[in-house]
Amino acid sequence: MIELNNFSVRYSVRIIRLADLESLPVAPATTQAALPSPSGFASRPWPLPLGSAYADDLLARVRAAAMAGEFVEPFEEHYVKRLPRGVVLRLPVELDVNALAYARIWIVNLLLTVLTLGLYLPWARVRTQRYFLRRTTVAGSALDYHAPPLSHLARHVLLMGLCVGVGAAWAGSSMAGLFALTLALLVAPLVVHLSLTHRMAHISWGGRRLSFEGQFAAVYGALLLPLLGVVVMAWLAVGATGFQHPLWWASLGFVSGVWLLGVPLFLWAYFRYRQHRVRLGPMRLLWKASQLAMLMLWARTAAWSVLVSVFLAGVGAVVLAVMLWAHWSTGHGVLLSLTVVLSAVMVAAVLPYVQARLQNLVWSKTGNRSLRFRSRLSVSGYVALQVRHAVLLLLTLGLYWPWAVVASRRMRTQAMVVWARVDPDVLKSHWPTYAQACRAPVTHPRSGG
Repeated sequence: MIELNNFSVRYSVRIIRLADLESLPVAPATTQAALPSPSGFASRPWPLPLGSAYADDLLARVRAAAMAGEFVEPFEEHYVKRLPRGVVLRLPVELDVNALAYARIWIVNLLLTVLTLGLYLPWARVRTQRYFLRRTTVAGSALDYHAPPLSHLARHVLLMGLCVGVGAAWAGSSMAGLFALTLALLVAPLVVHLSLTHRMAHISWGGRRLSFEGQFAAVYGALLLPLLGVVVMAWLAVGATGFQHPLWWASLGFVSGVWLLGVPLFLWAYFRYRQHRVRLGPMRLLWKASQLAMLMLWARTAAWSVLVSVFLAGVGAVVLAVMLWAHWSTGHGVLLSLTVVLSAVMVAAVLPYVQARLQNLVWSKTGNRSLRFRSRLSVSGYVALQVRHAVLLLLTLGLYWPWAVVASRRMRTQAMVVWARVDPDVLKSHWPTYAQACRAPVTHPRSGG
């Protein structure tokens, strides 16, 4: 009994919370090669999911049994062995791609997609994913994408069918279009669930298969409310334009305002659903971002949008004054063109701001007791990069797109770092290969979030 109590105390002390990793000394990536990997892990039983409610409940039951004087077989050996206390590996994420090589892939994909009226899109998507993932390395091991193009075809046809169905129904009558849009939006969470599950099941790292433990009830719980808001706004918009009654317009404005205020909470629910269900072999990831953090991100985005709008309004006023002083034409076409250009600049400045802050928030709060992701994407640098890309795309009539994609993905990817308290080789020894996982999928104990 004394031994079991001591074991429980030692194990509870070794539990490191997600936030505790900040204060630990971080060893450089080169330290990994100097640390010898323990041998004999391949023959051990499948480890329990780290950081899950299942593991916490099991630990509580062991402690309770030990306190009651009952014999319990120690289960510490069922877990992936961590590095010595206080040692954390810093493993960079690297992307080695060539813009010219991707440009050739992009041109072929674009031409074949246009010639086949969109049917080639699954093949184009697979070629793009494989090109980038196979050149992305984490801890010296490359990612890969194994999905055959035909596996995307059914979902692609479903999406095209929904879009065509809604468009055809709306062409017939507004009421039929509303019913079709409502049905399509109610199916959308199912499409999101299938897409995430399929994508993660066909991605591997170092020959090991990733997985996504999504559930239909969970995805509808995360996405149903915002989609219902879109449905209500669509019905109110049709009613307002049809009846031209002030009450309809007031209702539309009220619902739209409430929906916009709820966007940060909708985003939080979606990312919690997505990040909380990714499994890296024996380890399940957790997402620890709070709703307040997402609300603060949304507030910063709103403030940045106001600043950009005021600046662009001033630029537009100066341009218009110069045109009037030079007695140039300021007809509706010129004003419309000026508005379109300023709006494009607005999107190019605000959208990257949101993307950079979202990546830093989402991935810096993802991890578990043994792994932690960090994102240090420069917000100002990423916004400047995207503004430059917007200008070059405009000057080249869109031909600069492959170079813009490569530069953007390289900057986002190389801003990522993995902090690990487990040796990557030890983790792999607990993780079946992709071929083994496809032949005989391993079933994990049901774990909570």
